[in-house]
Amino acid sequence: SPRCVYMPAPALRFSVCLLLTSVAEAHVFAHARAIAVASVRHTGSVAAAPAAALDGNPVSRRLLLRGAVWATGVYSSVGSAACASAYTVSQVKPSEKETYEVAQKGDGALRVLWVGAGSLSGVFKGLFPAGNEVVAVDLVRPDRTDYSAATTYAAEHGYNLRFEQGDATKLKFPDGSFDVVVSSMFLCQGSELDVPVPNWEEIVVSEIQRVLKPGGRFGFYEHIEDIDKVIVDKVFGERSVIRVQAYPERTNVIAGVVRKV
Repeated sequence: SPRCVYMPAPALRFSVCLLLTSVAEAHVFAHARAIAVASVRHTGSVAAAPAAALDGNPVSRRLLLRGAVWATGVYSSVGSAACASAYTVSQVKPSEKETYEVAQKGDGALRVLWVGAGSLSGVFKGLFPAGNEVVAVDLVRPDRTDYSAATTYAAEHGYNLRFEQGDATKLKFPDGSFDVVVSSMFLCQGSELDVPVPNWEEIVVSEIQRVLKPGGRFGFYEHIEDIDKVIVDKVFGERSVIRVQAYPERTNVIAGVVRKV
C-alpha cells in the first residue's frame, strides 16, 4: 500500500484508549474496528468518513489506530497511552512555517540546508528569517526563471539563498557543516524512485544527521505515516526530540524538530 496517504477529515472518533505495541498491532486494530462498528450500531447513524476508514484504504491502518488513541487526547510513541514514553506525539495540526521557525531558533546567523527544495517555490512561504544562509539541494536543478525569482525574493527579505544540485543520499558537504536542516514533503519520494532503494528514508535522514553540527536541528514536515519512527527511533534517538506533532483526524501530515545529540 502507498505510504503517502490521503486522510479524510474528520475521521471517526473512538471512545476507548487502546494499547499500542508493534507486536500486538493487528489484534489492536481489529479490536478498534469492532468497537467502532458497535458504536455506529448503537448510535444508529453512520458518518461519511467511518465506513471508508474501516473498510477501505484511504486511511492507513496505523493512522486509524492513532486516531482511536488520540480521541482520548493522549498518544505515546511507545507502549500504552497510560505508560510513560520517551517522547510524545502532540495532537496538533502541524504548521510548516512554525516547524521551520522552531528549527531555526538561535542566536546570530545560521547556516541552513534545505533538502528537496524542488523549484524553490517554498521560498515565497516566508520560511527563512533574515540573516541566515540557506543552501537549497535537489537532484533536479530549478529553471533559470524560478531560481532568479527565488534568490531575488531571498535578498529582498535579508537572507542569502543558493542552490546546489545533489543527491540527498550522498550529500556532498563535510560532517557538521550546518546549524539547521529542513525538508518538506520530500521523504515520501523514495517510494517513487524508478529503481527502489532499500531503506531510502533512513539513508537520507542519516545523511542529514551527518551534516548537522552537534546540537544542530532538523525540522521536518512530511506526509509519510510514522516517519518519526525512522527519524527518531532509527537515526537521531529519543533524546533528540524537541517536538513531534500530528493530527490524523484532520490531516495526514506529521511534523517535528529534533536535534543532533
